[in-house]
Amino acid sequence: MHDSSAWVAGVALRFKEGEDKDIWIVSRVNGKNVSLSSVDGNLSSSYSTKDLTQLLEIGKICLVVDEGREGYIAFSELHENDQREVCRRYRYIQAYEKFGAVSRSKASLSGVISKTASEINDDNPPAWNTLNGWIKRYNESGGRLNGLYPRHYKKGCRKDRLDPRVCKIIENCKSMYLKNSQIRVSSIHKMVEGKVISHNLSNPDDIIKVPSYSTVKYRIEKISNEDLVKGRIGKNKARYEFSAKGVAPTTSRILERVEADHTPLDINVLSDETGTLLGRPTLTVLIDHFSRMVTGYQISFEEPSYASASLAISNAVLCKQELLDFYGVEGEWPAHGVMESLVADNGAEFWSGNLDMAVGEIGSVLQYAPVRSPNYKGVVERFFGTVKTSLIDSLPGKTNGVGKGSDEYIAQNEAKLTLGEFKEIFIKWLVNVYHRQPGERSDSSPLDKWILSEKKFPIVEESRKDIETKFMCSDTRTLSREGIKIELLYYNCDNLTSIYRRDGGVELVVKYSPFDIGYIYVFDSVNGIYMKVPCTNYDYANGLSMYAHKVIKKKIKDKKKRYQDDAVLQRAKAEIFGNIDKLHERNSRVKRQVASKRAARIMSLGVNEKEKDQDQDQDQGQGKKSVEEYAIINASDFEVGTDDWEVW
Repeated sequence: MHDSSAWVAGVALRFKEGEDKDIWIVSRVNGKNVSLSSVDGNLSSSYSTKDLTQLLEIGKICLVVDEGREGYIAFSELHENDQREVCRRYRYIQAYEKFGAVSRSKASLSGVISKTASEINDDNPPAWNTLNGWIKRYNESGGRLNGLYPRHYKKGCRKDRLDPRVCKIIENCKSMYLKNSQIRVSSIHKMVEGKVISHNLSNPDDIIKVPSYSTVKYRIEKISNEDLVKGRIGKNKARYEFSAKGVAPTTSRILERVEADHTPLDINVLSDETGTLLGRPTLTVLIDHFSRMVTGYQISFEEPSYASASLAISNAVLCKQELLDFYGVEGEWPAHGVMESLVADNGAEFWSGNLDMAVGEIGSVLQYAPVRSPNYKGVVERFFGTVKTSLIDSLPGKTNGVGKGSDEYIAQNEAKLTLGEFKEIFIKWLVNVYHRQPGERSDSSPLDKWILSEKKFPIVEESRKDIETKFMCSDTRTLSREGIKIELLYYNCDNLTSIYRRDGGVELVVKYSPFDIGYIYVFDSVNGIYMKVPCTNYDYANGLSMYAHKVIKKKIKDKKKRYQDDAVLQRAKAEIFGNIDKLHERNSRVKRQVASKRAARIMSLGVNEKEKDQDQDQDQGQGKKSVEEYAIINASDFEVGTDDWEVW
């Protein structure tokens, strides 16, 4: 009787009847269903474990391992010693046929053996019954040499000599080994030993031998690799590791498929203003699948969100010349234009209705990769690896990961580059190194591929104002006498008052930048235009990010102040940003630096440097505090996220 549990991935079988007499491989076992794949991979089939077991028992299918391996191995693939042994056996077969021996009796075969052994100088001639077996196998194989191959796999004792009761104990303990607690084999052996000893103490007349450690180890590990990974590491890892990879997506031109993803960079950076440690910034990247050219990116301390994703997509769609001029990069970066499809993972930032609408508004389609399937976006994942090995690996302040590198190496203390310096290094490396080097699987650089494809498929240049407006955060608000209210801030102007006189308290679509809440755009549905509306408390809101505003609101809430009091807002802002020097001095006096990543996010560091520099010049001319006067807060005091943003 055959056990249905014998069906595991990798088992080869052959149907003895019907048209499908070729060899089939068990490709997957999913519960009670077994998937089969032909050797050439062109055909597939599915059976239940019960049906396959019945077919095996009645002899309609057979396991290839039971048939013998001789029919599937060429003579040249045999080991050198086995080749010599086959030749020796064949000489005896030739002698038998030459002498014309009709019967294979002991006397006739002994004569053949004696004469042949003397001719070939064989010091260890076979017995007559051994030669008889060779002749039988040779004839059954149709006179082919594979009938004379040595059968090493049939040597030795193949019967189970372990007591069946011990086998059952080991099988029961195997379930403990296949748990994600990852119990050691030595512990399983102690469990088996304890159960056997317990049996012997209860049954002194029926003593069974305690198995050795090697015996238990051999039995425990006699499982498929898939079951091992699924049990000891996890189902998600097994699903990713053993899922069918399939054919990689193919593209024939630029912007046909663009992949997007986020990752924290493996490097610590400092503040440009104060030199205080900020921590590890986040990189958001969009990369063209056909050319492998990066179409857009964003490096900042903004957590993966709609804000960071929209900035990167806007950067991908728009021309890059202003960005290159800002950083003083001498090189080409021709990537721009609307992608046909944008492939992203299942992060909350990409599932935002705001992003889906904005992507659709520019004429693109947002696609989502399967859950826990990073290989679906293999191009952008490989780019992250390239950034780490080709750029960051040689820079000061790089991180080695948990459990890697020297115990004496402290990445935070080795940080030397400011955020601005790293961003300048990154864009120069991207434009003049990465884009100009052919990949491992290509003979052309991303820049050459892009230029060649763009000649065949010209790209329309998009308006910066239109793109930036479309990728702002969107929401609906009810117009009132005071104007539009967002997060306890009011926005109003003469044009908005005119709409209130005309339509009254209607719901309006508003757009705002999460990095500057000093103004919003309100959509006038009658005239079909967006109008810019400033905050009534412009001195407070200008240049302030939504994240920083929420931190300030939380500070007020903790002190149980009234939200609507503008003076309270100003005092809270002054309290938060007023003790900068003391905080930085406190951090500079300690040997071990503490990252201020959340504080960097409050200051919107790394976001729209060009625009922020222009705003700063204007603000200083009006007597407003400059960025240098603000402080980097120790953000561990504030735990305010953007999960409650309603953006669509």
